[in-house]
Order: sequence, then C-alpha cells, then structure tokens
Amino acid sequence: MNQGQRAGGVSQQSSQYQTIARQAELQKVFFSTTNYGRVLQPLREQYERKIGKPELPEEMDARLQKTLKHYMGEVYRVNASQNVPIQTLNQEVYRETMLNIDAWLQKQTSTPQSVFSNPNPSNPLFDSIGSRFEREQQSRAPPAPQNTIVANFELPKEDEDDEDPIEKYERLRKQRESEARLVAASMPKTKTGDQFSEPSAPAPTTSLPILQQNNPVPPPLLAPRPQEYIIKQEDVVKYKENEINLFIYSGDRDWLTNRNENRYNFTLSFNPANNSNANTFSPSIKERFKNIVRMELVKTILSAESLDVSVRVLPGPTVDTSRVLNILSYPYIMIRISEWTANGFGTSAAIDNTFGIVQYDQLWKSDANAANFGYISLTPRYLKAQRVYAPTPLATLQKLSIRVERPDGEPLTSQLDTLDINNIYLAASTNTSLYSTNPDNASYIFIKTSTYFSRFFVNEGDCIQIRGYDIGTDLNVIAQVANDFNDFINRATGHIVVGTGNSSSTSAPFAITDGTNSVGYGNYIIIRSRFMDPTTGSTARSYYGDSSSNETKIKTRLETLPAATRCALLNTNRQSHFVLRLITREMDGASNLRPDNS
Repeated sequence: MNQGQRAGGVSQQSSQYQTIARQAELQKVFFSTTNYGRVLQPLREQYERKIGKPELPEEMDARLQKTLKHYMGEVYRVNASQNVPIQTLNQEVYRETMLNIDAWLQKQTSTPQSVFSNPNPSNPLFDSIGSRFEREQQSRAPPAPQNTIVANFELPKEDEDDEDPIEKYERLRKQRESEARLVAASMPKTKTGDQFSEPSAPAPTTSLPILQQNNPVPPPLLAPRPQEYIIKQEDVVKYKENEINLFIYSGDRDWLTNRNENRYNFTLSFNPANNSNANTFSPSIKERFKNIVRMELVKTILSAESLDVSVRVLPGPTVDTSRVLNILSYPYIMIRISEWTANGFGTSAAIDNTFGIVQYDQLWKSDANAANFGYISLTPRYLKAQRVYAPTPLATLQKLSIRVERPDGEPLTSQLDTLDINNIYLAASTNTSLYSTNPDNASYIFIKTSTYFSRFFVNEGDCIQIRGYDIGTDLNVIAQVANDFNDFINRATGHIVVGTGNSSSTSAPFAITDGTNSVGYGNYIIIRSRFMDPTTGSTARSYYGDSSSNETKIKTRLETLPAATRCALLNTNRQSHFVLRLITREMDGASNLRPDNS
C-alpha cells in the first residue's frame, strides 16, 4: 500500500468516527429527560383541553407516555443515519403520537363503556344528602390562591456592577441547571427502551440520557405556505394554429416503374413506411400532419407546352404543325382532389366535386427565341379553393389524389410524360444529320425512343433525365468501360437537348433526318457527348474508358445490341408544380403559464 492509499484510508476512518460521534451525541440529546418532558407536556395540555378536564386520567396518561416512548424510539431508529435535527424529530414524534392517541380515543368512545366514565354510574336523584351537599360546597368554594411572583424593583447592588461577565455567565448557567434538575425530579418516572414494535408492546427499560438544559423550545407546527397549494388550471383549453406550406413536384414519383400516372394525374402520399430520400412509387411527404383545420389551394404551375398537334396545310402546299394549343385555350382549369371536396358548386357534376378552379395569373420563359416552352402560373384569384374542418379538425392525412382537368371534367391529357429508350448510338453510327459530322463524328449522342413522340414533348433547350440504362458487357466492352458510359447516360443532373430527328433505318449507318416528320412526330433525341472541362479552355473530347479505342468498342456494341435493361427518359421541363397551405391546430402551452406558478 502506498502513502496515498494509507492517507485515504485514514481520512475515511476519521470521517466514520466523526459520524458515529455525531449520532451518539444526537441520541444522548434526543432521549434526554428534558427533551422527553418538552414533548410530553404539550401533549398533556392538548388532551386535557380535548376531554375538558384539568388533569388527564391515570389510564390515559399512562397510555400517552407509553405511546410517546414508542414513537421516540421508532422515529430515531428510522432517521438516526440521516443527521436530522432534533427539532424535526420532535415534531415527527409529536404528530405520530397525536394520530395514535386520537385513534385510541375514538375507539374508546365507540365502545359501550368509556375509560373516563364511571364504572358504576348512579342516578344523582338517589344520592345521599351528605354527598350532594359536599359536591355543592366544593363547586361554590372560591378558587385556590395562585402563587404570585412579586416583581423585584430593587436597584442592583453596587458590587454587582463590577462583576466579571464570565463569572456572571457561569453563575447564571449553574442556576439554570439546578432549576432544570428540580423540574426533572418532579417528572413521573417511567421505563424506557431502545426498540419498540407496537404501542401495545411492553414498556421500554432503557433510561434516557440527560440533555443539555439550555436548548430552545421547539416552535409549533406551521400551516402550509401559499406556494404549497396546488393551483387548479383553467377548464378551457386554448389552442394555436400553425400555417404549413406544401410544395408538390410531379417529377418526384418513380416514373420508370409507375406507368399509371403522369404529370397531370398522380397521388401524393404522407408519412410512408419507407423513410429513405430516394424516389418512391408516388410523390411522398415524410411528415405526418395532425389536427388539420383547413386546407387551401394557393397556386398551380404548369408547363406552357402544347397539349396536342394541329396539322395544317399552307399554300405551296406545305404542312405546318407549329400551332400551340396549351392550357390558355381554356377559360379555366379544374384541380380535383379525390379525398376532398371544396365549397364550390356548378351546373355540372364535375364542378361540384372539384376542389378548386384556377385561372391564368402570369407566364414566363427563359428565352423568348428558344424553341422550348416556359411556365404558366394559375391561381384561384378571387375564389377560395379550400376545405374547412369545423368544429372537429381532421386527425391526419394519408394521401391526396391530384388530377388536372379541362372545364368539361376530362383529363388535361392522358399521355405519359415518359418515353422508353430503344437504343443509344454515337454520332459515328449515323449520317445525313447535321449533328453526325459537325464539327466531327464524335461530339453528339443520338437516343432512339421505342415510340414516336410529339414535337411538343421535347424541344431544343429542354432537360431530360434517363434512368435504368445499361449497355452491358462482353469481351471487348469490359465492366469498367461500361460503367463509365452508363454513369454518364444516367447522371442525376440530366442532359440538355440540342435537337430532335426521325428515321426508319434499322441498320448502321442510320440515316436520320433532323426535326419531326410531316405530322409533327419524331423518334430521335440528340444530346451533347462528354467533353473535357471547358473552364480550362480545352475543347477536346473526354472519351469513355479513357481512350478512343474503348469508345470505338462501345460504338460497335451499340450498333448491334439494344440496351441490356429497361430504361426510359423524362422531360423535367414538362412537370407540374402545386402549392397547398395546411392550417393545423395544437395546444397553446404559453396561455396556461401563470405568474403565481413561477
């Protein structure tokens, strides 16, 4: 054992000795005769007032002393190790003794014969004349003279003025101790003990040690303070309303797998089981909204694309398909939410069940000279497209089925906003197109779709996203080279469309005509291939597989084999956007804060 351990053991042993000494001193003071008399005397006076007698009966006094000794031992046994002050112990003993004596008195008074009643009661009408006369004389006798203390008005002696304060203190202390011994000698002698099991147990035998005689008298029990009372809260519960904005984007659905929905007809889910951030089968909101008071349609943003192709014959004769027939061809557009109905009614059943009617608000476009279309903002304007739940709020939301309709209730369009990809070719595998050899035969990529698409489905300047494409591998195109090409095609940022084309060729080189056919449909989308970082000033290609030879192997495989997996593309510039407002209710905790609770 080192020196530090020995010092720690000695300090711990010294602390234990100090604790034992304090407990011994506490036991000596608590079980002293003076402390016993200090608790017993108030109890006697209390029950003398209760039973209306100048002195307690002998049986009751014995019971009181016996119970007091019992609870002094029990209270000390429970609280000895906690260093509780003597005043607190006395108050606990006083309270427990009163509870026990009150119960004992109630039990005695409920029995036919009370301990205070005369065992042989007699009728005063049949008493003897002598006994009745004696009682009458005693009742009329004047009260006994009390010992009065005459105040001493004498001046102190001159020799006392010069008395030393220390000697005067010692003289007064001895005088008080002698008076206390006289009081203790006049107290009734009772047997005490160390342990008690029940108030009816035999009287204890341990004598109480003598207490110091200058302890103050314990204060009476105080009434509860005002802050200890529980303040009852108000019966009326106050609430507050929260405003929540919902921004819905139709492109967040799993459009590669989900072919039952498009940008104008889809379902929005709330709090799905899958909490990932990836795209789900339908657009979803991860939060759960509770106690919904009101839902309101704020704004709808749709593409300004043409919804159909108008084939016109012009003088020449030539065929023209450039006429745009977008949502501005209608006086208004109806927004239907299957789960909710709003506060509008009309002459058509379709209007009765719709959630809101929106009208033109404003239009914008990134470039007025570009072929791609901009967006049109539609709002309810002077109408209130909302659903109010009163007086009981809606518990929660599970889903919202949103559908954009024409004024006659028919869908705005039923065509899908996705296109399946048949294959992808490098520019070296094509000819007759301006993008096949200008500026070279390696600058562009041609995406062939499985079906023909309208000239308004995708235009120059639009951004498309491709998912699920896999070129596959063989002896020439190894996995590293294939993954490099797949990562570029499936990149999350998408690709900017530089042109469209149409062709019916089935073998390389594919003869592709730029633009759409005579009725406005095409089957090729042209995008830019991968180049070096232009911020460095370089205009060179960034070859797939890090070499032109590997890119040549990719070209050969693309000309002979289709994509290894199902893949599709989506035009992000044709998606719909909706803004909804939710008003929810929750308890207002600030309204129940009161200054008297602080």
